[in-house]
Amino acid sequence: MTGMDGDFTLKAKQGELIIVSYVGYKTQEVAAAPNLNIKLVPDTELLDDVVVIGYGTRKVANTSASVVKINSKELQAKPTANIMDAVQGKVAGVKVLTSSGEPSERASINFHGKGSLGSDTTPLYILDGVPVSDGLIQSLNPNDFESMQFLKDAAATSIYGARAANGVIYITTKRGVARERAQISVRTQYGISDLANPGYYKKLMNTNELFSFWEESGIKSKDEVADLRKTYGNNNTEWWKYYYQSAPSFQSDINVSGGAGRTNYYFSAGYLSQKGIRAGSSYDKINMRLNLNSSLNDYIKMGINSSVSYDKARISPKSYASKETYVSLATLINPPYITPYKEDGSEYFDEPIPGLGAYNPKYHMTKDIPFDKTLYMNVVGNITITPFKNFQLRSMVGVEVADYTRDRLRLPSWKKLAGNGTNSKQFSRDVLFSTNNVAEYKFSVADDHHFITLAGHEYINSKYNFFSALGSGINDDRLTELQFATKDKTIESKTKEYAFLSFFGQFSYDYQEKYFLDLVLRNDASSRFSEKHRNAMFWSAGLLWKAKKEDFLANVDWLNSLDFKASYGTQGNANIGNYESYATVGDGGKYMNNPGWKIAKAGNDELTWESQDKLTVGVAATLFDRLSIDFEFYNRLTRNMLMDVPQPYTSGLKLDDMDFASIKQNVGSYQNRGVDIKITGDIVRGKDYGVSGYFNFNYNADKIVKLFQGRDEWILPGYGFGYVVGQPVNFMYPIFKDIDPKTGDPRWYLPKLDKDGNPIKGINNMNDNEVTSDFDESFLEQNTGKHRYPPITGGFGFSANWRGLSLDADFAFVLGKWMIANETYFTKNPVAFAGMNTEKDSRNYWKQEGDNARYPSMKYQLATGTATKFDSSLLSDASFMRLKNLTIGYTFQKKLLEKQNVITGLKVYGTARNLLTFTKFEGIDPEVDSNLSFHTNPNTRQFVLGLEVSF
Repeated sequence: MTGMDGDFTLKAKQGELIIVSYVGYKTQEVAAAPNLNIKLVPDTELLDDVVVIGYGTRKVANTSASVVKINSKELQAKPTANIMDAVQGKVAGVKVLTSSGEPSERASINFHGKGSLGSDTTPLYILDGVPVSDGLIQSLNPNDFESMQFLKDAAATSIYGARAANGVIYITTKRGVARERAQISVRTQYGISDLANPGYYKKLMNTNELFSFWEESGIKSKDEVADLRKTYGNNNTEWWKYYYQSAPSFQSDINVSGGAGRTNYYFSAGYLSQKGIRAGSSYDKINMRLNLNSSLNDYIKMGINSSVSYDKARISPKSYASKETYVSLATLINPPYITPYKEDGSEYFDEPIPGLGAYNPKYHMTKDIPFDKTLYMNVVGNITITPFKNFQLRSMVGVEVADYTRDRLRLPSWKKLAGNGTNSKQFSRDVLFSTNNVAEYKFSVADDHHFITLAGHEYINSKYNFFSALGSGINDDRLTELQFATKDKTIESKTKEYAFLSFFGQFSYDYQEKYFLDLVLRNDASSRFSEKHRNAMFWSAGLLWKAKKEDFLANVDWLNSLDFKASYGTQGNANIGNYESYATVGDGGKYMNNPGWKIAKAGNDELTWESQDKLTVGVAATLFDRLSIDFEFYNRLTRNMLMDVPQPYTSGLKLDDMDFASIKQNVGSYQNRGVDIKITGDIVRGKDYGVSGYFNFNYNADKIVKLFQGRDEWILPGYGFGYVVGQPVNFMYPIFKDIDPKTGDPRWYLPKLDKDGNPIKGINNMNDNEVTSDFDESFLEQNTGKHRYPPITGGFGFSANWRGLSLDADFAFVLGKWMIANETYFTKNPVAFAGMNTEKDSRNYWKQEGDNARYPSMKYQLATGTATKFDSSLLSDASFMRLKNLTIGYTFQKKLLEKQNVITGLKVYGTARNLLTFTKFEGIDPEVDSNLSFHTNPNTRQFVLGLEVSF
């Protein structure tokens, strides 16, 4: 036992061998002497070999679960406010898409496809042992992460039961270590961002091309074009360059870690400021963390991990009705001959731009000021008691508080408002409380049989309070608080709450560390369901065979390891509204023309858990001590999906004052089946140099197995896609064939008809000759065969080093994803949006018989007002590959720092994020996780210089 300063006394004869070992540190052998100074050295390889499975830890090599671990070194140099964007392409089977370049944007994440068609599929986040919100994860400093673990199969996730159906992301934060002195690290980054993929804007016409096209096509007469040339001369504005700016970012953090005696600590503070490429948008974040851990004696250990963060985001408002606010649309269709500059070089700011009829969005952003501000606080306390050897009692308590404020002030001096300013304020507080208590016992029988038994309890409670107030009629920019509103004032408040209560057990057995068995059983109860359906039982079983330990493979030198594993189990999903099972009332009703209440939602007390059955089998091998291959096959079946089911009129739910088009029910089933492949290897290995690489690949085939009410298909109105039994989720649109070379009219394939003459939408007629030029969207709508969700995702990369120099590259790819390029509806319809800009390709319209044109004749366009309908021609292949990160760095070697005693480590580096994008997508950005791309702030390309110093 050491003292507070690490001093110790041992009874030993001089020269005797002393072996010093501690979990997480390299074992050392030293000879006994009167005075010894033993410095523990962290064993990073050993720490990497340990993963968290449920409420305990296991060696990676000794678990049947599918777990991928990313350590802190892989996260530190990634220059993004969105930590999940940094892991895109790094984990096979985990799809990460960032739909916007807005600095505060969160990534969407799916494990092995989309797990449900009706409920939320956000994965479960665990931070230092307790569940937290995805918003809290966004607020943290990635430099505080020790590791991120992605738990993918039933053997790894069933212990979490109700919330684990969508996968689990387990984050462990850094701890202090015993040192002679505190270790101080400082990191600073400065960067510049711009559009990641500006290629789309180069498809637009310039002024001369637009004038020539109008004149040639007859959209405008020669005299009209001549007047425009005379009025605007040689103006040629590239609006995307005007509206989108180069955006600076700055990030700096400091951390101090160390320990004395039985106590260690880790403290950090960080600041991030990132401007958005869209004028006026920004994101600022301040965070602090303090982790303390102490061994009170040989039997009791305690710790507390705490963090506080504050972020403020300003997001450009959007509106379909206004060119001033709808910047992404303005960059596409604003005519290039119009300029935002006056003759003296100043900008049109507080007056409409001549010829455009709209105010400058930059002016708009000074008068319409939206801010989102969030204060996050998180505390996790833990205690471990070891009454006797191999038996532990562990308790954890976590509290997360999120205070969210949204302020939107629209100043009355904005001429568009004509002196009628508005102010709206929203405030919400979300408190998440959780506690778990675990008892674990490890024992062996006859040295060959090893057992781990675990039993536990968990309770989670969330309370949400919301308040908002709005006032209009503010007439002075200096007096903007709500009490100065002279017109309508409205207030609203609401409260929501939910709770989970769980009991669980885990049993693990191995024989000679060669054959492994893992069993899990968990019961969950949720307040979101009625009392008779509140409880659900989940379980899993996993097997692992370490074949290399068999005698017949023991002498195969080139084979270092060979593991076969399989698991099967169930998980649950209760990610729905807190009161879906209950009928609720709300305002808006009337009785004898007086205000009253009415039923707001029809409940369903038969609602119960959505569940998943998942099978995973895999093989992993290490060859030649440098190549690792991991292959897994999985089959996931989601049953009793929590979906909004349309109700017939005969249900009695469609009355004059009570119209419930749908009710949440447990219906249908949905399958995701596929493979994960992970390959890592040391390509070149030397004393002071090396090259290593990795490749991740996932193929996922989704299929609708069953719908509801005996249906074989269900088309979602307004979404452009539908569900057909036996098929993946595909887009449903009229299928465009071509332009009739004889008439210049567009043609679409006719759908197949059933015996009653109704169209069968679940199949397409592309291989038949039946076509029509009469566009009827609802009648022609049919299965295009284009996937809503990508079947292939993955990534690859390499890392090279020579002495202090290093080069790292990470690529990510998504294949087979389709999306409506909604931008093109505006830029390929020169008649519908007359006077606005259009694509150069619009000149490829039918002119005479025999033409193989892309667009219909100008006669057809002028008569119908459109060149492109909402049909399959707007669907575009949104597959892409991106060079996510490219980092070049130099770490100063220790011998260069030996002449001074202050700096112990020094590294400089440069990083480019989203440096290259390869795609055929016809819109602006293929990474949008939606059925269509539009009104989004495009993803950014970022260049960063960084400095890391240790003291």
